[in-house]
Parts: sequence; C-alpha cells; structure tokens
Amino acid sequence: MGGTGTKDFERNKLNLVWQFKLNSMEKATPNILGTAIPIIVGSAGLLSMTLIAQLLRSEVIPLIKVSQHQIVNHTFTMQMLVLPISFVALVIMRVCNQQSFQKFFRLSFRQYDDSNNWNLLGPILAVAITLGNALLMSTAVVAEHGAMNNKFVALIPWIVFFSMTNAWSEEIFARFVIVAGLDGKLNASTICIISAVIFGVPHFFGTPGGFFGVIVTSALGWILAKSVVESKGLGWALLIHFLQDVVIFGAGSMIVAGNS
Repeated sequence: MGGTGTKDFERNKLNLVWQFKLNSMEKATPNILGTAIPIIVGSAGLLSMTLIAQLLRSEVIPLIKVSQHQIVNHTFTMQMLVLPISFVALVIMRVCNQQSFQKFFRLSFRQYDDSNNWNLLGPILAVAITLGNALLMSTAVVAEHGAMNNKFVALIPWIVFFSMTNAWSEEIFARFVIVAGLDGKLNASTICIISAVIFGVPHFFGTPGGFFGVIVTSALGWILAKSVVESKGLGWALLIHFLQDVVIFGAGSMIVAGNS
C-alpha cells in the first residue's frame, strides 16, 4: 500500500509540474507574439524602403516620371510605393493593440506630465539637431558644387513633399509601431533602444550612410522614440524628422541644381 501511495503521489506531482509548465507556456506565448509583432512589422517596413530603393536603382521597378530630373523621379516612385506600406502597418497595429494605438497616434507636442518638459526640450532639440545636420550637409553641397539658383527654387515643392512623406513613413515604422506596439510589454528605455537600432541599421545604405550614418541615425532614433514615449504623441518626432529631411533633400536639390 505504501509503495502504491508513493507512486500515486509522484505521478500527481509530475502531472502538476507539467500542468504548470503548459500554463506558463500558454501565458508566455501571447507575450512573445505581442513583443515580436511590432518589431517584425517595424523592421519589415524600414527594410522594404531599402529593398525598393535597390530595385529602383537596378531598374527592376520602372520609375514614375514627374520631372526632368531622374533623382526626383526615383524619390517620387519610392515614396509612392512606401506610403501604402506605412498604412498597412497602421492597420496591423490598430488590430493588435487598439488601446495603445489611440494612446500614441496623435499629433502631440505638449508636456505629458511633470517628469519631462518637451515644451522646452522639443524646440531646443529641433533647432540644435537641424543646425548640426545643415552644417554636415553643407560640406557635401560645397564639395559637389551645389547652387541655389532658379532650378533649385523649382525643386522646393518636391523638397517639402518628399520631406513630409519620408518623415511620415519612417516615423510610423520606427517610432509609432515600436512604441505603441511594445507599450506595457517592455520598459521605456528598452523600447527606445529597439527603435534606435531598427532605425539606425538600415541607414547604412541611406543618407547619411555607412557606420557613421548608423551611429548618427541611431542616436536620433533614440531621441525621437523618447519624445513619443514621454509626450504620448508623434508631434515632435514628425517635426524634427521632417526638418532633417528638408535639410537632406534640400542639399541634394542644390547639388542637382548646380550640376544640371
């Protein structure tokens, strides 16, 4: 009898252990998926931009001709292909986490609470980062004999348009999807680091490029993610990103104007 009782006890104990493990796995699976989906969606969106750019350069995808300048046609085609992907990312996040979607999908510039002061920090960073970027890009403009002439003036509407569309798409992929998708699953510092990494790495092939570009854009990505987390909105991230793109596309347009 004692041996039988011991075997039953051990069997019940083993069943309880397995049941505990199964319950733990069932609870962990949604958490893992909830964490993985935003990272996958954000990374896929940014990598799609790199892939589309490469396909356009290799002429696999035909250009939409809207200008006499090939670089304008290239950029326009790329932006028109990427924009729909950004809207798909928004739909996915809306379905996966409606509460966080509503929490962060707003054009907020205000200070959210007493722990941060984006009313002061936002303008300072916007000006400082833009001036630094302008100084950096000015070296390329000078080296490539860029000019501010009538051809440059004609390109200004494209500069503004491309800056708006590019800032929108990249902020949706690298900031909104990551911050809203991981809110409540990871701590704020980790979320900002993930956003910085997935934003910085694809810029190895972008502007600025190489390892320097990765470092600079990763730092910018961390700052912009922090702005979204703390202000509970995309306002500062979109504005600061837009200003940097104005500088970059503006510099490119000066080079085009000076060499055509």
